[in-house]
Amino acid sequence: MSYVNGVNLLPATGEFTYDVAPHRGKRVTEPESVAINTYFSPAGVRTDLDFAIDQLQAEFPACQTVALVIAWFGNSVDAATCKIYPSTTYIGGSFESWDGGAWSVDHWRCSGLTQQSPELIPISSSGESFNYGGTPSDPSVVRCIRSLKARGLRVVFYPFILMDAPGFPWRGRISYQSSDVSADAASAVEHFLGSAAPWQFTQDATDLTVSYAGAPDDYSFRRMILHYANLCILAGGVDLFLLGSELRGLETIRGPAWTKAGAVDASGAAIWDYPFVAGLVSLCDDVRALFDAAGLTRDPVGLHNLISYAADWSSWMGFQHDEAKGQWPHLDQLWGHANVDLVCFDNYLPLSDWTTGDGGVDFRNWSAPAATAWPQADVATLGLGLEGVPRLASKAYLKANIEGGEKFNWFYRDSENLGRGLDPSGSDLQVSRPRGDRLDQSRQRYYPDQQILGNKQLRWWWNNIHKAVYDNGDGNGYAPHGQATAWAARSKPITFTEYGFPTCDRATNQPNVFFDTKSSESATPFWSVWRPVEGAGFAPRVDGNLALLALQAIYEYWVTDGHNETSATGVNMIETAFMSVWNWDARPFPVFPVRGDVWGDAGNWSSGTWLGGKGPFIPLPQPDAPPDPVSVPAFPLLSGRGWSVKYKPSFDTIINETASGRSARSPKMATATWDIELSFDSLRFADTNGDVPKLIGFYAGVRGQAAAFTFPVPVELGLGPEVLCRFADDQEDLEEFMSRLWSAETVTLRTVKP
Repeated sequence: MSYVNGVNLLPATGEFTYDVAPHRGKRVTEPESVAINTYFSPAGVRTDLDFAIDQLQAEFPACQTVALVIAWFGNSVDAATCKIYPSTTYIGGSFESWDGGAWSVDHWRCSGLTQQSPELIPISSSGESFNYGGTPSDPSVVRCIRSLKARGLRVVFYPFILMDAPGFPWRGRISYQSSDVSADAASAVEHFLGSAAPWQFTQDATDLTVSYAGAPDDYSFRRMILHYANLCILAGGVDLFLLGSELRGLETIRGPAWTKAGAVDASGAAIWDYPFVAGLVSLCDDVRALFDAAGLTRDPVGLHNLISYAADWSSWMGFQHDEAKGQWPHLDQLWGHANVDLVCFDNYLPLSDWTTGDGGVDFRNWSAPAATAWPQADVATLGLGLEGVPRLASKAYLKANIEGGEKFNWFYRDSENLGRGLDPSGSDLQVSRPRGDRLDQSRQRYYPDQQILGNKQLRWWWNNIHKAVYDNGDGNGYAPHGQATAWAARSKPITFTEYGFPTCDRATNQPNVFFDTKSSESATPFWSVWRPVEGAGFAPRVDGNLALLALQAIYEYWVTDGHNETSATGVNMIETAFMSVWNWDARPFPVFPVRGDVWGDAGNWSSGTWLGGKGPFIPLPQPDAPPDPVSVPAFPLLSGRGWSVKYKPSFDTIINETASGRSARSPKMATATWDIELSFDSLRFADTNGDVPKLIGFYAGVRGQAAAFTFPVPVELGLGPEVLCRFADDQEDLEEFMSRLWSAETVTLRTVKP
């Protein structure tokens, strides 16, 4: 498939999950060593990573970029106390690696630490299970980078922070917990950044690790970033190195010199006192110096050895300080800096505003004229200019909201997601309820010169200089003031270091949320429907097709539809080579998510953003359109001709018992329905286009359809060359289907009447 340019590789944790060398591990509580990165092929010598990348390249052969996500942990949302540190679930344990002929002793290594280091901070656990896997071992990271490059893939290095703190919050919550605009706030940022210096790191080319000359328990952000800059040099370099991501709470902490008007730097650009942004600029210079000293000079044409930071979609172009009544382009100091090569942000901007019921305002305004100018004075009646039957699963609708709709032509002033409850529209459904403007669909307009307030205004942002927009009391409200920032129009490309959609109902309404019961951030998108689960309350309703359709919409809009721009000097507005979908997993499908006994996040897979096992996209008849027999898919062709097939007719007989003990039987139907049982001779997963992955992907696409697909049958049954079928247990969750397939090695189909 051609609609994925790049992926972010998860799980970000697992001591040797990313390794190309098989490993065994033993925790202090375990009796013996067990394999920890060969679940897909336990008897083989290739690791899970190998098979996962095989699957990626088989399913998305046009994919050219892999962003390797590597996690350290944060233990507080208070910048003044938060530590950023690596850790392992094998503290005090042991490891062995396979060298092709024998097992030998190995160690987990990260920034001068091993699993025996007394300074390690343990990873939290719930009962007997750890809440996260351990930080990937340095040598495994080096080998992974080299392996990805050997496959011809671009590599982005993505250092990530997972919060091991109460509620497991988003890393963007790290901030100063007291008064802003103060010396204490600046001091809190200084503590978070730490004092690690480039000269304190030494590369070890033998053990493929990097040592640190500072205190072993000096756990800080600078140590993390400089450690990995050195590790990437050991690996031979990467195409893009990120200085972290989505640290919105830290970015927007204001130092004591902050004022609405700000100051002017030596080049005449507007600047404000944001200590963490200044810290990112300093880190960028340090990483650039390290790369240059190693001969890894920047190549903006070939796209190698580049550096950036990935901002959150909500703050990449500025942040609103409510009490100051305005928005300040706080990151422009970074985006305009000479050593930053791209403007990166994680693009989880909404592509729909589709309610329960008829769909709401977008349904009613579907064919009304679309905007031809900006801003629009009447956004309540603003149309989409679309043809055909209004529906959420329309690629044209989703594309219309890339440079349109919410956060482009209009916004909601108050739109909190209240979580699951009864549908405010009056149905008996359980939905993720909105409040405020979003509940009423009361859309607010923008005014002239307020483009910087609209997070989707990429084209304006790229083509123009920027100023702070605030109310200075002159009666004009939010308006531009002061000097322009350091950003030079059309000077650097923009890219989406993350974008994606959960595979749940109405995912495009709010793609930035995820379902994870252990986290305080857990949510499903606005208006999304929840389904009842017997004995377990409710779970998100799964919709894989919408998520895949949205990925296609974004790819086509920027890559093939002609909406991208190029400057006179050859700079692309959107650098599509680094557009990376969240996410692909180094734990190959289907062992992840079937092996829930191994991985605690397996239960999040069905409604999460994982791509593996979720395709292919299968277009199905819309409920408001007449059935199209051509669109009924066929049961996939499977290579395993060794399967046995059993056919069992059923007439669904009515039985009438009599007082004498006799019974009378009469069939409910003139012709039988058939159960068709397919049995595997063996489960073969090594072939990435093999029977099992293909079958599971097919089930995910057709589950729940009344007459889902056709299946070929023997002529001697007298049913014709093929019959209409559904899966006999097609109400099962995908995980339940996979688990049963794994254990029983059978699948049962049931014919349906034409």
